[in-house]
Amino acid sequence: MIQFDYEGRCYGCNDTETLLDALLRQGADVPHSCGRGSCHTCLLHVDHGEVSATRALDPALAARRLVLPCVSRPAGPGLRIRRPRPDELWIEAEVVARRKLGEGLFALDIAPSRSLDYLAGQTLRVEHPDGLVRPYSIASRATDDYFLTIHVRRIDGGCVSGWLCGLQPGQRLRLQSPSGDCVYSEQMRERPLQMLATGSGAGALAAVAREALEQGHVAGVTLYHGVRKRADLYLHHALRELERSYPSFSYRPCVSGEPVVDAAFRGRVVEAAFADASVMRDAELFLCGLPLMVEEARYRARLVGVPADRIHADPFEFAEPRTPRDAEKMQAIQADPEMWAALEHGPGLTRLLHAFYRRVYQDDRLAPFFQQIPLERVATKQYEFLASLFTGTGEYFGLNPYNAHHWMVISDELFDYRETLFEQVLRDHAFPPHLIDRWLALHELFRAEIVKSRARGLITHGVEQPLRSHSLECLDIDAVCDACGAEIRAGEPSRYVFRIGALHCMDCAGIDKDLRGVANG
Repeated sequence: MIQFDYEGRCYGCNDTETLLDALLRQGADVPHSCGRGSCHTCLLHVDHGEVSATRALDPALAARRLVLPCVSRPAGPGLRIRRPRPDELWIEAEVVARRKLGEGLFALDIAPSRSLDYLAGQTLRVEHPDGLVRPYSIASRATDDYFLTIHVRRIDGGCVSGWLCGLQPGQRLRLQSPSGDCVYSEQMRERPLQMLATGSGAGALAAVAREALEQGHVAGVTLYHGVRKRADLYLHHALRELERSYPSFSYRPCVSGEPVVDAAFRGRVVEAAFADASVMRDAELFLCGLPLMVEEARYRARLVGVPADRIHADPFEFAEPRTPRDAEKMQAIQADPEMWAALEHGPGLTRLLHAFYRRVYQDDRLAPFFQQIPLERVATKQYEFLASLFTGTGEYFGLNPYNAHHWMVISDELFDYRETLFEQVLRDHAFPPHLIDRWLALHELFRAEIVKSRARGLITHGVEQPLRSHSLECLDIDAVCDACGAEIRAGEPSRYVFRIGALHCMDCAGIDKDLRGVANG
């Protein structure tokens, strides 16, 4: 066993476990989720010593001595690790200009203290002095100037947006390196670009459109900007000018809350963009704005057969996490007799789900989410969920999608990875293509309930419960340690890890042998 230091306390790591396994076994407070290097929730900093990793880390992170303990082991004695400090993740920057774009809407030109590689449409995470963090889409191109630009709308009661909108040239702020794939690439040259924005999302997509046009994009580019009031079309004149400069560019203003002029569409932006859904099938779809718009557009796109890798989305993120709407969505889903008949009224669904989960349980990225859960149990619960939706019987009594995944930190990319694997299983079994589109669109409906940047608690009767990591227990019966196989006698303290459903004896959990009480972790 190798001893290592985490946040000033000594822990032991066995030959067969990762640093994260060892920390959890001994009751350490360390953020984590997937356990396989996918979500980066458990990122830690190495102060001294070295680790050996089973999966390569982003070179930019590795250069700053950041590691993923879920895929790392101590390479030798003397290892000291801790949670990263803010200054190890953040970049100093300065506001160089502030311009008012409309009522409560401002453009901020920001100069980072060091050169940043970025693309129009990526997001910056900006830190408020009180430690609150919010992402903002980049509304400039790297070739425009030495600074980058974000568009910020002041939200009533919004701490970060109100602070940003009040910043003056010369004031400082901190941000993280740009990220996100809502960007233009050379591989898109011969596909039409369909762009849907609401509110200040138009700034980012206008920058993406300019990048595409100036790179000589071959196919057409159409940008839909959805607002409630015509006065909120803050880029109207600039986009009309871009339309005049590039015949292949089309600007489609959409106003939902008042009469329109100047050839604007009266109604919601998704309705305007999908009026002719056939246009979407061969397009690259860009979405930036309100989460509900992004959610609906993703669903409509999948329904008409747009592959997940051609949907590039950047939904706004607000202070309060979204309230799950899965129960409402499930009630609104209509029975699909054609789908159920294609599944042989049940047996076909069983075959497909078993084929899919056999692949999942062998997949390095997905298998960790199902530790110690029998494949048969997972396939059965998914069968009950889908059969209830396809038949319209409403006989599913298991956990709704949010509660079933509440502890999992799942990114959009990982969600898409899972869907790609599922689609491949359907195609391998020669399932009808139009039904594949419908099935994948059904999954898409629940993306918002499953994808999240941090673990959350169960929701019962509309109230989110505290998220529990572990607890100290004194069982009434004898048990066996999941780590070493030793007997845990009745009444003897042990540690139960909720996330992985494991019970550890006093030695493996690092519990003081004199401890006789029980406390929740």
